[in-house]
Amino acid sequence: MDLQLNDDQKMLLEMVKKFARNEIVPQAKRRDEEAEYPLEIMRQLGKLGILGLRAPAQFGGSGGSLFDAVLVLEEIAKADASIAGNLHVQLNATPIYIMKYGGEEIKEKFLTRLCEGETLFSMAQTEPDVGSDLKDLRTTARPENDFYTISGTKSMISLASVADVHLVYLKFADDNSIGCLLVENKAEGLEVGKKEAFLGLRGMGSAELVFKDCRVPRENVLVKGPGSLRKMLTLFNGTRVGLGSISMGIAEAAFEEALAHSKVRMISGKPLIEYQGIQWKLADMVIKIECMKHLVYSAALDTQVEGFPSRLNSSVARVAAAKGALEVTNMAMEILGGYGYSKEYSLERYLRDARGLTFTGGTLEVLYNTIAHCLREK
Repeated sequence: MDLQLNDDQKMLLEMVKKFARNEIVPQAKRRDEEAEYPLEIMRQLGKLGILGLRAPAQFGGSGGSLFDAVLVLEEIAKADASIAGNLHVQLNATPIYIMKYGGEEIKEKFLTRLCEGETLFSMAQTEPDVGSDLKDLRTTARPENDFYTISGTKSMISLASVADVHLVYLKFADDNSIGCLLVENKAEGLEVGKKEAFLGLRGMGSAELVFKDCRVPRENVLVKGPGSLRKMLTLFNGTRVGLGSISMGIAEAAFEEALAHSKVRMISGKPLIEYQGIQWKLADMVIKIECMKHLVYSAALDTQVEGFPSRLNSSVARVAAAKGALEVTNMAMEILGGYGYSKEYSLERYLRDARGLTFTGGTLEVLYNTIAHCLREK
């Protein structure tokens, strides 16, 4: 797909490609094997101005768009999907809530630190018994003078073990609304619980967060009261597109590895790419990737709902990219055969990471329901 990028976007993309090639790719295999959190890489991204890509200029950011973030995440995901996942939270999740709903003091405090590369955020939604349905959240915030006291547990939270600040989804006891607030990692009553050992996306620093009468200042509340759930669901439209771009990057990396292999692997005196069966697989992979690009890019450029993509466009893009990435990595595995199954190659990591993105940030089944709901409303 031929993108019409402006000069700033071209420079941004070139810088990210160079950084990914020189700093991320060489250690990607080792980080995956050791399930190492890429803290130094994230700090470097901060120094490059990537963490503050979407933050306003007044706080040290670039004021970039969701489309700019998608371009960056796609390229980073080709090198290491875990790093792309970590970056996604900084570009499309918690800081967006702060920009949209935080007071000026909160913005100044947290966005400035993000842009300087000094603060990393998590977004804590999932609970041991609650997944995508926010109305069922059990973590509760109770008012206590100038504070809210939080009790509950969050599970499988990306960056939970390393983040400086957590955006916590919960229920407010004083008005029974579903909302969110910011909790700093040194808050009294907050503990990092069990660290997760996932099949893929192993560098996400995922863990439990346990709140035992954790006290948080009232000014840290971002969303609360009438209409709070709608506000939070609207911001999900942007996060879905960001996750779709990561799936897309994985698919592109898998395709490139399969294509390169098909040109050098000889069977009966001919390279694999000379066989029609392999040609058809490669063609099918390109078709799927181009479809992903059209859907993800168009959703990223969609600003029809308060500056965010529509539920329909974001959900369609997310589902198509997640399913497409899994299909493309599987086809690449078939082309490489035993080589693809070997840990000496990157392909088995692409496959594991692609599978993880079929339920990270919400299952595809929930998104199917969302799409169907949008169709009923037409």
